[in-house]
Amino acid sequence: MSAEIPLVRAFAATSPDEVARFIERLPPDAAAEVLAVLEIESAAEVLSRTVPLIAAHALARLPPQQGSELLEASHPTLAADLLFRLERATRTRLLDEVSPARAEELKRMTEYGPRRAGGRLDPRAPAFPETFSVADVFERLRAYPAGMMHYVYSIDADRRLTGVVNMRELMLAPPEAPLGTIISRDPEVLFAHDPLPVIARHAGWKRNHALPVVDRDRRFLGALRYSTFRAIESELGQAAAGPDSDQTASALAELCAVGASAMTRFIGAALTLESPLSDQRREERYTEPPPPSIRRSVLPGRLP
Repeated sequence: MSAEIPLVRAFAATSPDEVARFIERLPPDAAAEVLAVLEIESAAEVLSRTVPLIAAHALARLPPQQGSELLEASHPTLAADLLFRLERATRTRLLDEVSPARAEELKRMTEYGPRRAGGRLDPRAPAFPETFSVADVFERLRAYPAGMMHYVYSIDADRRLTGVVNMRELMLAPPEAPLGTIISRDPEVLFAHDPLPVIARHAGWKRNHALPVVDRDRRFLGALRYSTFRAIESELGQAAAGPDSDQTASALAELCAVGASAMTRFIGAALTLESPLSDQRREERYTEPPPPSIRRSVLPGRLP
């Protein structure tokens, strides 16, 4: 055993938050290497304090047996939360290695089916601890751009949803500002077990381009996009209600979030968009536009 490994293990046992912040800045393969040398209980504690999507990517890079041991050692809610963010094939591979009792429990917690909100959401939707600074959030978004959308969600230490901020407001916030200081709290949500008719009738679609999806304990699972809502309406044969704000803006935001240069193109598009707001807030935005210098400062590869 390398002489450094006992030191790494001791540090992780006493400072799991610091190790979590460290592996969040690593590529998934490197993050998995760090987890692989930790004691299994410490690795589970580190994962519980890591941004959910990044933790899931690291878990997926571990050998199946080691990944399954980590799932066994983790709280069932944490294990299900991570599995939910993995591709079905990877999820199945890991579940095949855990004990039958734990596998059955985790399958029950992660399989909602296509007729429920939990089966139609995008688990890659960005969610970060509200203690993160705006600069921290953008750093993670650049590393994991695939699930970017019009919103960023905030979570507490137990991964419960605490708020939401649209991308434009995030970009205009000071880089050092904590995420929790700029979010709108108590956002409208869907529950993972909500059936399709409940999704289609949700009043939140009149005001939002996506709705967060939570479990019964309000732990954040992902978000259901407006395009998915429209598809569900078509399936149910209902007339589209549509959000009050320009629907083209939502479509453009999602198109700009695709591809290797997602962050750069998304920033350029999002600056021209307004989030769904009340009439009074719209008037405030039109009468007090962001300073031109802020708009010009958004350049490829740089934080606003």
